[in-house]
Amino acid sequence: MTTTPAFAPAQLVGRQAVLETLDALVHRLQDGVSDIAIVAGPVGSGRSAVLERAVDRARASGLAVGVARCSPRESQVPYGAITQLVGTLCRPSGISALASGLGPTSSRPTDTVARMGDMLLTLSAGRPVLLAVDDLHLADPHSLRRLVDLIHRTRQGAVLALVTSPVPVRQVLDAAGARPAAPFPVHSLRLDPLTTVEAQGLVESCVGHPVQRSVLTAAAVAGRYPAVLHAVAERINALGRPVDTEAVPQLIATARTTWSSRALTTVQGLPKGVVALLRATAVGGHQLEPARLAALAGLDATAFADAVDALRACGLLADTDTPRLRHPWFADDVLAGMTGPERNRLRRRAASLHGQEGSRVGTADEMLGEVTSLVRPWTASPFAAAAHARHAVDLTTATLRHSLTEPVTETERARRLIRLAAAEAVTAPQASDGRLRQVMLRHLSRETWPHVLNAADLLLSRGDAETARWVIADLHYRALTKIPDDELRPLRALGRLAHKEKGGLPLVAPPPPRSDRPGDPAQSAVLAWTLATRGDERAQALELARRALDESASMPFMCRIAAARALLCADDVPTALDRLDSVVADARSDNARAAAAQALLSRAEADVLLGRGEEALCHLNAAARALPPASWHSLLAPRLAAAEILALVRCGRVDEARLASERARIRPEGHSVTTACLLYARAELALIDRDAARGLLLLEECGRVLRAKRWRNPMLIPWRSTAAVAHHLLGAPATADELLAKERAVAERWGTVSAFTALRARTHETLARHGVEIPWTPGRDRPPTEPDEAAWEEGLLTPSERDVAALVVEGLANREISRLLGLATRTVELRLTNVYRKLGVKGRAALVAHLRARQEDG
Repeated sequence: MTTTPAFAPAQLVGRQAVLETLDALVHRLQDGVSDIAIVAGPVGSGRSAVLERAVDRARASGLAVGVARCSPRESQVPYGAITQLVGTLCRPSGISALASGLGPTSSRPTDTVARMGDMLLTLSAGRPVLLAVDDLHLADPHSLRRLVDLIHRTRQGAVLALVTSPVPVRQVLDAAGARPAAPFPVHSLRLDPLTTVEAQGLVESCVGHPVQRSVLTAAAVAGRYPAVLHAVAERINALGRPVDTEAVPQLIATARTTWSSRALTTVQGLPKGVVALLRATAVGGHQLEPARLAALAGLDATAFADAVDALRACGLLADTDTPRLRHPWFADDVLAGMTGPERNRLRRRAASLHGQEGSRVGTADEMLGEVTSLVRPWTASPFAAAAHARHAVDLTTATLRHSLTEPVTETERARRLIRLAAAEAVTAPQASDGRLRQVMLRHLSRETWPHVLNAADLLLSRGDAETARWVIADLHYRALTKIPDDELRPLRALGRLAHKEKGGLPLVAPPPPRSDRPGDPAQSAVLAWTLATRGDERAQALELARRALDESASMPFMCRIAAARALLCADDVPTALDRLDSVVADARSDNARAAAAQALLSRAEADVLLGRGEEALCHLNAAARALPPASWHSLLAPRLAAAEILALVRCGRVDEARLASERARIRPEGHSVTTACLLYARAELALIDRDAARGLLLLEECGRVLRAKRWRNPMLIPWRSTAAVAHHLLGAPATADELLAKERAVAERWGTVSAFTALRARTHETLARHGVEIPWTPGRDRPPTEPDEAAWEEGLLTPSERDVAALVVEGLANREISRLLGLATRTVELRLTNVYRKLGVKGRAALVAHLRARQEDG
């Protein structure tokens, strides 16, 4: 028996028995014994990780390994899986030699590939070979039929055929017409959910510390599967703080999104009859008995039983006598994959089978049902007129809810859902967000597109940039084949705006260059805001913002607000304030309360920077009338609290500012820009309270958050000027002068030295009025330092190379980058090679260190 070299893979929690079986099969392969193994398991159970572990084991043992990773995109490519197996078993030169040795072949390339697969197995007869196929249910029919032939001829050599599939392999082969002529023995390995202890151990190993039971409760919303638990652990690490009740909704959203995205990928590879039953179950729920559910899906008894088995094997159906979805909220994702007419026909058939009550008109309440019991709503200090708004919408809300029971067109239903969401934003903000997600997930069509885009705008205006970026990314992916590119550009702009506000991985893959030009007003607005936050190219930012606002009739509210904020940073104050007032008027006219509140908040922040404390408080009161503080999303609430604190300080009402600071207990994710706003406001209070050390800590953290987001423009938050005061008070005048000089250099490069000097003078004068010692004349000039270098070397790298480099910095592997951007892994490798050459770095680690150092310097 051949001795296997030492191999130490990363531990796969709860999969030890399966891994030991695969190790034994690899040993048998080394001894010349052929086997067939099938790794099955539901969505997120870690089938791919187990297969990868077996592949690594075989390679470490010196075995020949062929790997094919099937995907929905390649499922229609003839011999796509076979091509991957050949490509991984042979080097490029070997493939050429193999092709040349085939002799006369058919003129069709697919025939050549098929014959290459046959000849490859023959040539491999003298050595053990592992053929690994991931997600067999997504393989093309040609490859499936050829794989069955290859497996039947394993006696020609020692071959271990290892495949993964959530669907019973028999059904996969039947659907492709690849059923083997005779049965063959297989090793069936099933991946079950992790136990509670295993799940807790996995999460704690990822985060590096014990976790509360609420974390496992949140993850269990989508099942205790490794993929979900890993995603929840990554979200906990991104929080940068202990998990509390207020973080639970984010963990739930992460768990659901992770499970749903994987489930939808699985659905794409299911047979038509299985998909029909899944859709019927989503509409009919558990209220239709099995016979009527089968009739709704158009299946006979045998096909119905097979479909139920397939869906249960995938983890999409619960283990109940009557088929029902394992997660009720997944119904919206399922139905979102249908056109409006298809959904309407299915609803009518369900109603005719079991009356109108059998048809699920909407599931927003079900989607929220598992969340509300875990979430403790945030209650901020109410402004004077906040309570009145709640009573003004009760009648409208009840009327609109009733109207949803009426038979209406898809477009009218989307419009009514948005009106109901606008009303519920005051009394039930979480339900309001659910309505907007419902429009985006279930009502996508050419006819409803304006309403869908409006829903995305309103969802982002509520301040939940984290959820918005995920939902917008999913919507963008599904709309690519239904909506013209020109009409998609505003959605891309909203997605990038959400990404800019929240950070994290870019979820919407960069579109082709031709569709990424800032010709669309919404894209121009977001690009102007991006340039303004970075402090780059003020002239272009002004041009883009003004052009966008001149064509703002149909532009999303949030993009209009972004353009106006860009003008504020560029010192075009009169135009910016006028355009913010226009947004407020238009949003009120459309009953878009959250958008009006956002515009009023931006107006108040401008007043603060201009030293107009009383005007800022007036606009904050107006924002509270538009949307009561208790209805502001927890990710946006720190901005509201910061504006209130700074406005009160500028009005001389420091005691009230302290109370406002104490009430602002919401703790958003550490990477959110709203955190920086609140940190800065509390730092000013700390300096006024003679606690320079605490003020400096707050300011340094504020600066860290802003630098991580590349918000370099001091016109946004003059944190360096205020930190310079703290350094002086702590006896470090040289450091204070260095901060002032660097801040002035950024302002000079941006082109607003005079405006920034006035802003800095107003900030220092405010602190001086409250007894803070300012060691220099407010606004005095400092010699400039050398300007910051662009962190991402825009002049060297192409946009596609920057996209790949950015994901490398985020810690993604080449395979993950290829899936996210829709590229071949080889393309990613080539682009990385170009990046290394252009930046003069050697390898991945050097690239990450180089770019992170640039970001810190920026």
